[in-house]
Amino acid sequence: MLGIPKVQFDKVIWYFLFSIWLVHVAAYVVVPIYPILLKNEKGMGSAEIGVIIGALAFFMQLGSLIAGMISDRIGNKYSILISNFLQSIGLLGLGFSNSFIFLAVFSALNGMGTGIYIPSTKAAISHIASEDKLTTAFSLRNMASHMGISIAGLIILGSSSNMNFIYGGILYGLLFFFALFFLPNDCGEHDCPAIKLSSYVEILKNRHFMLFILISTLIWSLHTQLAFVLPLRGDAILNHSGLLGVIWSATSVMVILSQSTISRSFLEKSPQIKSIFIGILLLGTGVVLIGFASSFPFLVLCSMVFITGEMFTMPTLDSVTGVFADPKYIGAYFALANFATGIGSALGTFVSGRIIETYSITDSPIPWMIYGGYTIALALLFRLLIKKDTIQKANHHNK
Repeated sequence: MLGIPKVQFDKVIWYFLFSIWLVHVAAYVVVPIYPILLKNEKGMGSAEIGVIIGALAFFMQLGSLIAGMISDRIGNKYSILISNFLQSIGLLGLGFSNSFIFLAVFSALNGMGTGIYIPSTKAAISHIASEDKLTTAFSLRNMASHMGISIAGLIILGSSSNMNFIYGGILYGLLFFFALFFLPNDCGEHDCPAIKLSSYVEILKNRHFMLFILISTLIWSLHTQLAFVLPLRGDAILNHSGLLGVIWSATSVMVILSQSTISRSFLEKSPQIKSIFIGILLLGTGVVLIGFASSFPFLVLCSMVFITGEMFTMPTLDSVTGVFADPKYIGAYFALANFATGIGSALGTFVSGRIIETYSITDSPIPWMIYGGYTIALALLFRLLIKKDTIQKANHHNK
């Protein structure tokens, strides 16, 4: 079904997949309309919105570094419990706060919890699933996440108010108790891997990887624009902001139906730099098209173009990180890559907030010209700095 073979997993894997499904429902009753809620329910300006969302993005990846350091000491289960607690407090705090400072603090707490959750569940699945079923397990993880997003989008259609923060906070609270009673506190048959500070020092010596991290940071600064400008543009041109939830549901269904096909027919057969280059152009094209959207169908089209770029870019970035990684420090490599994601997302939302604050979301073509110019410059910079033979040498070196 959908390119995923029928296999039997230990029930613990299904517990994790259920947790991943529910955590995405909880997160995405807010994410697609986060800027709108901050604008309409909290009275924040575009620049303030950029800072608040940027705080979430930055602390999310800071949380991923913390997760790598604590999961081996307290176990993945307790790392997940901490994450769900922080996520619940963060969203409930956002629901009951109206101060810019408190909104930024609770957004950061939510981001910290999310950052701890993502690598903790990935590590748990990777240790519990057998090696021959690992790819299938992570494919199912991706499908579970987008199934949760699609359901959350339908919830948004029926409710787009300050209560969405409360709903999300309650769901995270339920996740806390689910993890407490059902998730195992171990790493399967192996010891949980320890990630020490010295691991990161070793990575800093890999100049080719650090250059790749720099480019990845810039790519993520572009990627974050969908979650930032789409809600603001939709709020300006649509009669019902809940329709934005339908857009996220539609793009999630598209990922569920298309990712395996794109992976088999292109990503697995083409050079990685080609996949990322195409992805960058599609991401940027989707963002620029949002500036010309004046109807719901056109916004759906923009999102489809963008999400196609995401399906080309994001799996390949993870793949290249794996190629560069020294097996002794693979956890630290991915933790640092996740941290770069947060830096890029925070930078992207902060700068974009300033741009929209200056030129508005509807009154000027300048923001969309900036996004278009940035996309072209980023694609050219990527092709100039990241070479195919560099990745191949890294692959050969780590074998």
